[in-house]
Amino acid sequence: MKSVDIAIIGGGIVGLAIAVGLKESGLRIAVLEQNEPETLTPDPALRVSALNLAAENFLQRLGAWNSLVRKQPYTQMAVWERNSHYRLQFDAASVMQPHLGHIIENRAIIAALWQQLMDSSVTVLRPCQIVSISSSAEGALILPEQGEPLLASLIIGADGAHSRLRQQFNFPLTQWDYGHSALVATIETALPHGNCARQLFQTEGPLALLPLWQSNVCSIVWSVPPQRAQQMQSLPPAEFDKLLAIASDGVLGACKLVSERALLPLKARYARDIIKDRCILVGDAAHTIHPLAGQGVNLGLMDAAALVEVIRKQVTKQCWSGGSSFLAPYVRWRKTEAVQMLLAMEGIKRLFTPSNGLSRQVRDLGMGLLDRMMPMKQQLIRQAMGLAGEIPALAKRHIE
Repeated sequence: MKSVDIAIIGGGIVGLAIAVGLKESGLRIAVLEQNEPETLTPDPALRVSALNLAAENFLQRLGAWNSLVRKQPYTQMAVWERNSHYRLQFDAASVMQPHLGHIIENRAIIAALWQQLMDSSVTVLRPCQIVSISSSAEGALILPEQGEPLLASLIIGADGAHSRLRQQFNFPLTQWDYGHSALVATIETALPHGNCARQLFQTEGPLALLPLWQSNVCSIVWSVPPQRAQQMQSLPPAEFDKLLAIASDGVLGACKLVSERALLPLKARYARDIIKDRCILVGDAAHTIHPLAGQGVNLGLMDAAALVEVIRKQVTKQCWSGGSSFLAPYVRWRKTEAVQMLLAMEGIKRLFTPSNGLSRQVRDLGMGLLDRMMPMKQQLIRQAMGLAGEIPALAKRHIE
């Protein structure tokens, strides 16, 4: 039997960020991931993330940022309702920043983080199927399908929205269905994206056009009711192209599908407790939110930055003794952040739902007024960029 201080279940973005952040802490760390590594191909991957400046700062501190490939900065963001005369325009220059964030393929982020673990003392078990996990006074016992058992003082559950760890330990979960599926795909456009991330609200649901590293290539996230999503997925490419060009108000001209179309059911999840029996949940295992503002990965990376911060402090103070009792302040901090983000996403979604009783004229008027209120706009921009609120120290710029 092998003993470790921390076992991280899940080798995705959040789990790997924690492993990299703790690799020089002096603690014995293990990462258990069930899947083989994905390889980057010449074509863009379907799953992308909009990383804000706080996430960028954190990845820089981890040493992973410079090895990230195909990073696409966006300097502007446009939000509007289809066929409306009003829109919100956000610009990085208005808050004296070089960009608002970056659009990056998820697998590129994961590859850069795995690279940081090479030649480190972190134990990597991959692919690793877990048979069972049990907790006792001595620690948490992990039985993998192959290999020797692992005894951990603390388990970090970073195994995603369908977390088996969350299910096995019966973490209480509140969840609701958004009534939408997200259709994700890659498209070529007649007009260049101009480093602008676009979010368009329409009757069926929001459509995001996210700029990729080629000037006329975008990733789309189109949220519509499930049955409609299935119909759109099965349309001949030429028909889908026409539908997308119309739905996007023709903002980028003619559109051409250049990838498969994948569907992702959209649900909100919130673990009411995130710590139990030597286990703590982070990232999507603890909370999932609507993708309309692209904040899910940023929220998960801030979980990782905060957790690394508090564990490092325990080690520095020579207070590390295993277990999870020292994490109570962290739990309050991150649960508060998750609730605030869930409520914000729900509020935006309901605002643009036709059945909410708010007239189109009122929404247009409100959007037009907000676009002219620079102090409020700047605060919204700073919030989205991760420059406001209680930011983990590792996600702040210029820390030594």
